[in-house]
Amino acid sequence: MVSVPTSPARQGAEVATRNKRSARSIRLLRRDRARTTWWAVAQLAAAAVFLAPIIWMYVASFRPSLDIKAGGLIPSRLSFDNYINLFQLGTVPQAFLNSAIVAAISAVAVTVISTLAAYALSRFRFRGSGFVAGLLLAGQLVPGLVVLVPLVVALRQFGLANSLGGLTIAHLTLGIPIAVLLLRNYLADIPPALEEAAIVDGCSRIGALVRIVLPLLRPALAAVTAFSFILSWGEYLLALSLITDDSKKTLPLAMQSLFQLYSVDLGLVMAFGVVISLPVAVLFMFIQRSFVSNLSTGGVK
Repeated sequence: MVSVPTSPARQGAEVATRNKRSARSIRLLRRDRARTTWWAVAQLAAAAVFLAPIIWMYVASFRPSLDIKAGGLIPSRLSFDNYINLFQLGTVPQAFLNSAIVAAISAVAVTVISTLAAYALSRFRFRGSGFVAGLLLAGQLVPGLVVLVPLVVALRQFGLANSLGGLTIAHLTLGIPIAVLLLRNYLADIPPALEEAAIVDGCSRIGALVRIVLPLLRPALAAVTAFSFILSWGEYLLALSLITDDSKKTLPLAMQSLFQLYSVDLGLVMAFGVVISLPVAVLFMFIQRSFVSNLSTGGVK
């Protein structure tokens, strides 16, 4: 086969075409970079707006109360006096321990109960399963204040008022329905064939749940546990309605005692806000990787 030499005019046209394509690619790349830069700037601005009150609270927790009341954004003096004075109050360490106990037990109990309930609703077909799922969904449409009074009355009838156990049970009623619905949706993405294969190989139903399903549910379990912990950690109305003893008060109730009738120490309030928010922030730092995990990809693999 004889090659035909390319004419100079054709070579020039090809070079011009390549140059046009290269120039267009450069323009598209610059436009994409500019768009990405603007989006990043917009996201940083939005994050700064939302995080500004939290950052101000953390900084104000190191400022004296008079310095905060002066209204300046730049602190004139920083110290740990607010935290020292805060933990010298007898109710704060005990309230921190009470909140930790109630939130931890509530988070673990909600995760275990909702996992078993969601697994039953997702894998077993029985009469009334659709009604149960619809009932859980309808329960989320009812405001929490509506069930507050009957729930408190029922707990008092059983002698569970003014106790950490009764408060934990009350928190379970708030966290279990939404946790069951979330886990049920996650379980729908896990093929039942994985469990059937494990059962054929000699594994029991519980063994298949523990060895096959739970590892794939790890991101969802982390989300449900964190959600239940946060819901219980900062809950105020149920604790206010059930707890009257100072030794059994949680952090939100203990914080209420800082607000006097005619005066309030803003430095102590800011330090208390940091104490309440810091465990939640640390919790998210440890489990944030679980939120971005791809559950369905792990199931297919």
